[in-house]
Amino acid sequence: MPMAPRPGCDCRYADVGCDKMEQVMELISGRWKMRILFMVGAHGTLRYGELRALLGSVTHKVLSTQLKELAADGLILRRDYGEVPPRVDYRLTARGEALMPIFDDIRRYILRFGA
Repeated sequence: MPMAPRPGCDCRYADVGCDKMEQVMELISGRWKMRILFMVGAHGTLRYGELRALLGSVTHKVLSTQLKELAADGLILRRDYGEVPPRVDYRLTARGEALMPIFDDIRRYILRFGA
């Protein structure tokens, strides 16, 4: 059930609203989406096999589904070269790149407090 904004809310995020915050969190929720965004953002353009190797235990089905969702949401760009065997790579869009400060904040947190 979506969060509903309260009339007169003065919370930390009242300027954008809890409902809008929830919409963005939905884009990046799940076990793999943040990891995918992190790996592509940290390493730049990656081919499917490279990304799967970096993620470790992710299955082909899950990775494919998550990549399709991230592409549909405008966070990842999928480039298909139309070759045989298939050659496809992924990179962040400007919208995806705009999420990278989240990981910068996590890095600062680790440097200050540890993991």
